[in-house]
Parts: sequence; C-alpha cells; structure tokens
Amino acid sequence: MDRLEPDMDRLESTTAERSWPLVVDMDGTFLKVDTLYETFALAVFSQPWRAFAAFSKLPLGIARFKTALSDIAVPDAEIMPVREDLVEFIRQERGKGRHIHLATAANRRIAARVVEEYQLFDGFDASDGTRNLKGSSKAARLAEHFPDGYAYVGDSTTDLPVWAAAKAALIVDRGDGLPKKVNALGTPIERIFPEPSDKIAAWWKALRPHQWAKNALVFIPPALGWTQIGMTNLVSTLIAALLLCAVASLTYCVNDIADLGADRRHWSKRNRPFASGRIPVRDGMIAAALGIPLLLILGAFVSPGVGLGLLAYVVITLAYSFGLKRVAILDTFIIAALFSLRLLIGTEAAALEPSPWLLTFSMFFFFSLAIAKRHTEILRAGERTTGKIGGRGYHVEDREVTLAFGVASAIASILIMVQFLMAEVFSRDVYSNANWLWAVPAVIFLWISRVWLLSHRGFMTDDPVIFALKDRLSLGLGLVVVVAFLLAV
Repeated sequence: MDRLEPDMDRLESTTAERSWPLVVDMDGTFLKVDTLYETFALAVFSQPWRAFAAFSKLPLGIARFKTALSDIAVPDAEIMPVREDLVEFIRQERGKGRHIHLATAANRRIAARVVEEYQLFDGFDASDGTRNLKGSSKAARLAEHFPDGYAYVGDSTTDLPVWAAAKAALIVDRGDGLPKKVNALGTPIERIFPEPSDKIAAWWKALRPHQWAKNALVFIPPALGWTQIGMTNLVSTLIAALLLCAVASLTYCVNDIADLGADRRHWSKRNRPFASGRIPVRDGMIAAALGIPLLLILGAFVSPGVGLGLLAYVVITLAYSFGLKRVAILDTFIIAALFSLRLLIGTEAAALEPSPWLLTFSMFFFFSLAIAKRHTEILRAGERTTGKIGGRGYHVEDREVTLAFGVASAIASILIMVQFLMAEVFSRDVYSNANWLWAVPAVIFLWISRVWLLSHRGFMTDDPVIFALKDRLSLGLGLVVVVAFLLAV
C-alpha cells in the first residue's frame, strides 16, 4: 500500500515553527498496547470473579466498566512497551520548549501512572467514572483546553474527530490507509511514525510450533501396540495429534497473556509477541476464546475419550496459568501430568487399553525433566539474588531439594521402564527379537543422567525436550532407540 507523505506546503504555512501544543494519545500510540485489554487480562488472572463481575457495569457505560477494572488491577507503567521513536520525538520537542499533553480514553489511574513514570507530559486528560474520553468527546475536551489549537498524535480511525479539529496531525501508520483518511479531513500532516507489520511472523512465534514435537508422544501407544490397530486407528491418532498441537498453541497464548508482567521483566521473554506488543492482548484472548471450544468439539468427534483428554489438557493448563505454576513442586508435577495426558490421548485415539506401567514411567520421567529446568533457574538466580525467585514458588535455597527430587525421580523412571518391559512387552507376542529393547532403558539412563549433569552445571536453559531436539548427542541416543525398536521387530 502506498504511504502518504506529509503535505509539505500546508505544513510549512501552518506548523513550520511547531508552535502548537503536542497532544499525544496513549493506547496504541505512546504505548504499543491497549491498556483496557491489558487491565482486563491482569484482573482476570489475579481476581477472575471480580473481573467478570465488572461486566455488570457495562450498561452504565464503558467509562464505568473501565473504572471497575482499574479498581481491581492497574498495569505497571514501567514495563509496558512504548513506541521508542515517538518517545524520542517527544523528548526532542519538549527540549525545544513545546507543551506536551497526554489525552487518552484509558482510565485516569492508568494515565496517571504513565505520566508519573515517564515525566514527559505537562498535563493529561483521561476517562473517569462518567465520561469516556474518546473520539468526539476527546475533541471537545481538547478544544476547551487548547482554544488556539493543537497538534495531535494518534493511531486509529477513532481519532479522526480529534484530527478534524486539530491544527496538525501526527500519525502512527500501520499501513491501513490512515494517513489518506486524515489528509481527506484537510488537516496538515506534520509527521508519520511508520510501524512495520509482521503479524504473521509474530503469530507463528506466539503459537510456538517448535513445542509441537512434544505431542509426538501421542504416537507412542500405537507404536507399542502396532499389531492391535488398523488404518482407521492411525488416522484417528494423527487427527488427535493435530488437534492437540492446535490446543497447546492456544493455551501457550493464554499462558503468555497471564505472564505479561513477568515476561516484560525478563531479559529475553520481553521480546515475546504479547509482551512486546507485536500482537494485541485482545487478539490473543479472542483467538483462545473462539478456537479452544471449537477444537474440543472436533476432538469429541474423533472419540469421546480424545475429547475428554483435550478438555482435561485445557483445564489443567489454564489452572497452571491462573496460579498453580507459582506453587513449588506442584508446578513440575502438573507438567509431568500434561505429558502423561498426551500418552492417554494417543491411547484413546488408537482404541487401546491404557498401560499403567507406561503412564507411571511417564510421570516420574517427565517430573524429573521438568524439575531439571527449575533447578537450572534456581542456580542461575542464585548468582544474582537470594530468597524467593520472581514469578515462581521457589527460593534460591531450594536447590538441594530440587536436585534430590529430580535425580530420585530419574532413577525411579528407569526402574519402572524395566518393569514395563518385563510385565507388558516381553510377555506379549509383539516383537520377534524383544531382547534388543534392553537398549532402551540403558539409553534413557545415559540421557537423563546427562540432562541432570548439565542442569546442575547451570547449562539447561531450554526445556529439556526442546534441548534434546537441538543436541547432537541426544539425537544420536534417540537414533539408537529407534534402531533397537527396528531390530526388535
């Protein structure tokens, strides 16, 4: 789409000295995010009942709804992502003596936090409990404050009434034709702040397709019981795996929205799509609210067991996001349960009988892997601080406990794997050379021992499953397991 350049002739005649006070919108303009949805998300994940009860204020007007939400939670202005090029421009203009004013439809409490944090504004206007300062309402308020005129910085078509009354326009341009609409008003454009659109790449990153590798566990039950299933069962398993990938991706979005505050304080997670503002929180909430129920219905069509498995996955994951992830040990137990649930979904999809030994092995094995990452986080946090680790239920002093639990669970999982082979695999006429399968517990022992060695050295920065997909030695050991199965068959 062609980008509209500022009308230089009109600009020189009306704003050459930039004498007009500069009025700046907040949501989507000064900030990259919409604080209404950020506040709602923060309220939902801190006090969900009060957050949904706030909707009872909507019949009284959106301003009352915003006030009700701000009574529950107010986002931290210090960590919300800002538009750096606009901030730098404001600093320059302020240095030249230009009057800078914030005008936003957000609640006054949130606007006051932003004004206090950045110390760039000479005053501000915002919504209160009775008046929603948006569109024509904002234009009327600014006409009262600046009867001689003002220049306005905005980002959406809702700002057109404000630009129509302004002496000059500054625009955050997302390539949606907004500059042309402003130009049609006859208001000279002083400056355009382009915002490249990378929504597809941002969504791809937010959905975390690299995590889909974990869902390959769905195929383990049919692989172990391959003589008992037919093509229909295999197709059902494949569909179940695809649905699980989609459900998992949407729950990752929910988890990222729940973790906004912690992610924005993290040196690398602050670049995640929701934390950085590349994807609006609103879009993530809509995608999850519409997508997850649809996927659960499709899962029920595969089989009732698959539908219930997907529902359990969603419920457990959301409970984890809503607060259980902050409970030490329970957080890693839940992660292990989610891995075991993948095995159950595969069992249901392939119409097989669940294996108690396999599920017990899964719980111990994946509990050990989950706590290995926590152990690394505790060791690294201990290099910078003492006491409680932010966003988690662990303390730096817990490193001996996580080490003991993790190694004990790893050894227990190997013993259970041996019992699984003797009780269920060797006793069935499935493999013609079953003795080759003794290589499997040996390889798993070597791999998980290496995981814990690296974790205790503070090197296990990735999820151990993702680490295995990147590590050459892990891939080599995985190849040995595959060869052992082929020789057994």
